[in-house]
Amino acid sequence: MRRAEIFFLLIAMLMSAAALAAGQVAPAKTTAKAAPVDSLMQKAQSLLQAGKYAEAFTLLEPREFERSGDVAFDYLLGISAVSSGKPDRATIALERVEALYPEYGDVRMYLGMAYYQTGDTARAKQAFAALLAQSKLAPQSKANADQYLAAIQQQEAVKQQEAEKAKQAFFVGNLDLGVGYDSNITTAASNNGSGQPASTGISGNFAQMNGNVEFRKPVFNAGTYGFVMADSTNRAYFAHGKMNAYTNVVKAGMNWAQGVHTYRVDASRRDYRQQGVVQDSNNNSAQNGVSADARFGLSTNDFLALNIQYSMPRFAAVASVPQDTNQITLGTNYMHIFPVAGSPVIYVALTQARDKAMHEIDPIAGSPVTAGIKTNYNRTTNTFIAYSQYTFVPSADVTAMWMTSRRNDSSAYARSATEALPKDEMIVTMLGVNWRPATNWTVKTQYMGLKNNSVVAGYAFKKNEFSVSVKREFK
Repeated sequence: MRRAEIFFLLIAMLMSAAALAAGQVAPAKTTAKAAPVDSLMQKAQSLLQAGKYAEAFTLLEPREFERSGDVAFDYLLGISAVSSGKPDRATIALERVEALYPEYGDVRMYLGMAYYQTGDTARAKQAFAALLAQSKLAPQSKANADQYLAAIQQQEAVKQQEAEKAKQAFFVGNLDLGVGYDSNITTAASNNGSGQPASTGISGNFAQMNGNVEFRKPVFNAGTYGFVMADSTNRAYFAHGKMNAYTNVVKAGMNWAQGVHTYRVDASRRDYRQQGVVQDSNNNSAQNGVSADARFGLSTNDFLALNIQYSMPRFAAVASVPQDTNQITLGTNYMHIFPVAGSPVIYVALTQARDKAMHEIDPIAGSPVTAGIKTNYNRTTNTFIAYSQYTFVPSADVTAMWMTSRRNDSSAYARSATEALPKDEMIVTMLGVNWRPATNWTVKTQYMGLKNNSVVAGYAFKKNEFSVSVKREFK
């Protein structure tokens, strides 16, 4: 309960005690014809005078059906309810009193308190204003009404400020700096397609810098906004400069929230740059795309998301032109947060990407294909991810991830002369520890192992990476 709610609940209790200690259920001058005070009413009034509001409510509440409409009964029932933190029940009883006798006792005062406790400040203001307009009003009642109205005015001012702030544009972002080791920088093939070793590749240390900044302009509230985002990932190898690489992504779109559900659409541009070690070639690529996501809050601890993306990967090097595709990706993911110590998290995701080649190519030399028949790089890739996280101390988490991604070629002999439709499977394992030494700061230690199984020469490889990074978030 908020401090203001506690404070005004205490006022209600003190008012009840003060009025009842004086033996006043209502002012002497009233036109209400209340039923004579009986043993039930006497006991209830005694409990209220003793400050036992919950006991008084428990005593009166079972008799409400048979005695509703009895002004004195409804008045005491309303006082006991509002003073024991049951404002919804108080409004029902006190509204019956006000409907018959608007100036009965301090009915408008208690009714205003009940409305205030339920958060209905508009009706609370009306009740207090009507109370202040009464011809005869005790000084203490006026002071209490003024105090409530001042509190409501302050709350409305704060809400107005928050509403105006929610419409102001703002930035969020992060900067991540780290170092690490890569056991197979060039992802050199681990076999030549026949099970024989082909290359051990090169290994080395690297430094990396990742940065992200997003500009948001709220439209209706903080959860509904347009955005422009820029993200840059850079890696520099200490002894193998030709393998230095960077990826820049720019996105623009719209995010909107409906309760616990969130929806987002965006258009993006992705550029990847790497010289590589092949003479007169490079590993550069670019990709334009559009995507839509929907995230549903199934409960406080369960979330389900659906997404769709259309993208156009394009490869700059002449030798790679045939690999250009148009790609459609469908995906879904689910996350559950266990409401126990450590807040364990499980996350699973499933995606399918369908690539349609933009160019036809000749089959691999030596394949049993009739001369003149063309093939292409059409393919389908299915990916499954399982992720878990456990917060073993408030400032640190352990994380684990396992991913399998299976590529199925759709056109014969595009990559192999012996396998018509070869299949690849990449398996990725990740283990990490995240430590938060201060607000908005994270130190991340991570191991990642990759292995791509393939019968196609040049496609099978494996590598291990170790890294340590420091991340600063800006909000």
